Amino acid sequence: MDNVIGIDIGYGQTKTFTSAGAKGFPTTVTSMVPEETFGKIRPIEINGEKFLVGDDAISKWVIDTRTTGFLGSNAWLAPLGLSLILNGLDPVDVKEGHIVLGIPPGEYTKDEARKIINLVRSSTISQNGQIYDLRGADVSVIPQGAGIYFAYLSGGLDGTARDKNIAVVDIGHYTIDMVFFAKGKYIEDATNSIPMGVSLLLDDICAVFKRQHKWSINHQTAGKLLANGEITILQDVYRLEQMPTILQAYTDKVASLIDRFFEGLPEKPDIGIAGGGGVLALKGNIKLRHKFYIIPDPVAANARGYYHYGLQRKA
Repeated sequence: MDNVIGIDIGYGQTKTFTSAGAKGFPTTVTSMVPEETFGKIRPIEINGEKFLVGDDAISKWVIDTRTTGFLGSNAWLAPLGLSLILNGLDPVDVKEGHIVLGIPPGEYTKDEARKIINLVRSSTISQNGQIYDLRGADVSVIPQGAGIYFAYLSGGLDGTARDKNIAVVDIGHYTIDMVFFAKGKYIEDATNSIPMGVSLLLDDICAVFKRQHKWSINHQTAGKLLANGEITILQDVYRLEQMPTILQAYTDKVASLIDRFFEGLPEKPDIGIAGGGGVLALKGNIKLRHKFYIIPDPVAANARGYYHYGLQRKA
């Protein structure tokens, strides 16, 4: 085992990738840990603060991840801790391995990456007596979206892709992140991170569904409605008459954003690639002036790319 793990802490889902493959869970975090659940649910302790994470965090007190304060907080570190535990990495594996994380490209600078690295390396994570002391751990932080680039390069290409100009669009839950590599070099000034991820589309679906059917639904149910065209509640089937209009309004905005980014790049891209969980929601529904290649398994693409980046650094 190479002990490298790529962790993509998204605003909706956290995705991980190791030599054993991809795993994921909802980025749902709450610090409300009732005493009576200690025997049933295992809280994760981050720097002395307890959290329930992922499927365990079923509570009306969940933390809103769609805020700037989430990144770099103890709550943000909680999915990192669960990622290590779910992938069976023990404290020794972590000490001898390499953790690769991403942050939005709009917030990425070398100084900001260094702050996140120092934060992780000064943290202690524990669950049920197992303690991860991350002091001295090998940690890398790269821009979200760059993981999709490295995943693309790892896909058995002939090697010429590194010499091309590649534009990357990462359609996530909260943000749409866009990055650009010119002949293998990350161009820091040619990036964008806009809070126009699919959560805005799901917000609209939830709101319109409640007006039409008098039922409140969550993002997960709205996603199923978007994907399947209908959902079942108490054995009754529900559809949304306004779905085409809602989808069209959203995809028009996203298409304009992506086209504007593409056309404003300092050099003409040879290749455009797209990934992120939002790609699945928009596939077949969005019309762009420029053709983009959708990377295989787009949901886990960033985490997979982080992993391959970590392998290169470790080699």
